[in-house]
Amino acid sequence: MRKSLFIVLFFINLQALFSQDVEFSQYYANPLYLNPAFAGSDDMSRISLNYRTMLPTSFGDYSTYSASYDQYLEGIGGGLGFQIMNDRQAQGAINALNINLLYAYHFQLRKQWSFSLGLQVGYNINSVNTQNMVFPSMIDPANGVTEENIETGIDQKKMFFDFSAGVLSWYKNYYFGFSVDHLTKPVSSLGTVYNGVIGRKYTLHGGVEIPFFNSMGRTDITLSPNLIFQLQDDATRINLGIYLNKKIVTAGLWLKTNTQFNLTGAVLMFGVTGDYSSFAYSYDIPFYLGDLSSVISGSHEVTFLYKFKYKSKRKKMQAIKCPKI
Repeated sequence: MRKSLFIVLFFINLQALFSQDVEFSQYYANPLYLNPAFAGSDDMSRISLNYRTMLPTSFGDYSTYSASYDQYLEGIGGGLGFQIMNDRQAQGAINALNINLLYAYHFQLRKQWSFSLGLQVGYNINSVNTQNMVFPSMIDPANGVTEENIETGIDQKKMFFDFSAGVLSWYKNYYFGFSVDHLTKPVSSLGTVYNGVIGRKYTLHGGVEIPFFNSMGRTDITLSPNLIFQLQDDATRINLGIYLNKKIVTAGLWLKTNTQFNLTGAVLMFGVTGDYSSFAYSYDIPFYLGDLSSVISGSHEVTFLYKFKYKSKRKKMQAIKCPKI
C-alpha cells in the first residue's frame, strides 16, 4: 500500500518533474550537457560516461545515465558531439530518454583568444508505466484497491524535439560560457490537465585556472575557482566551486546557493586524471532536510572519461583549459 500511495502522489507531480532538468554535479565531466559549445573544445576526442543516483536511501529509484562523444573536425571548422541520456524515476515508472546531436563552430579573434558557438538538436521520449500504479478511482473505501483502472486522459508516451544553443570563450587560462536550453519551450504533457511546458534554462558559467610553480619553474599545483548561475522558471541556482589539482589527483568543493546566497547544498569531489583517462566520484549533500538525514540522503555521481589522440595536431586553435570534473 505504501508503494501504491507513493506512486499516486508521485504521478500527481509528474508534469512538474518532467519540466525540471537533471542536474549533474560534475559539471565539466559532462561538458556537452552544460553547454553545447563545448563540442570539440578539447585537444583530443573524448568519451564521457556518467552515472548519478539521487536520494538512494529514500523510497524509489532515481538514477540518471549519460554517455557522450565529441571531437574536433578540421574540415568543418568545429566540433561534433553526440549524447544519449536516460533518466529513470520511481523504480522505472517514469522514464525520460534524450538523444542529442551537437555542432559547435570554432573561431579565433586573436592568437590565444578563442570562441565556440554551439547548437544542439534533441529528440526526447518521455514515458510512464501505469501497469503497477494505483489511482484514486481504483480505491474502494470498503474493499480497498480494485483491479480495474478507469483513469482516462493519460498517455503513456510523449515524443518531441528540443533545441539548445550556447557560446563559449577562452583566453589563456580563463574561460566563460553562456547557454540557453529548451529554446522552443517544448510541451512534455502526457495528456493530463497540466500543459507540461518545459521552461527555458539559462546557464552562465566561468572560471580560471591559476598555476603554482615549483623551484624548477614547472607547474606543481593548480587552483581553479568557478561560478555557475542557472535560471529556469522560478528556480535560481548560484553555485560556487573550487578545484585543486596536483599531478594526477583532483579534488573539488562546490557550494550551492540561491539568489539570497542561502546555502542549499554542497558537493564533494575526488578524481584521478591521466593523459588519456579520468575517473571521478562526487557526493552531493542537500541542506534543506535540516538534520543528519541530509548527510545520508545525498546523491552519488561517478564519471569515467577516455580520450583519443588526433592523427594530426590541431592547427588553428588551442584547447580550452577547464576542470576535468
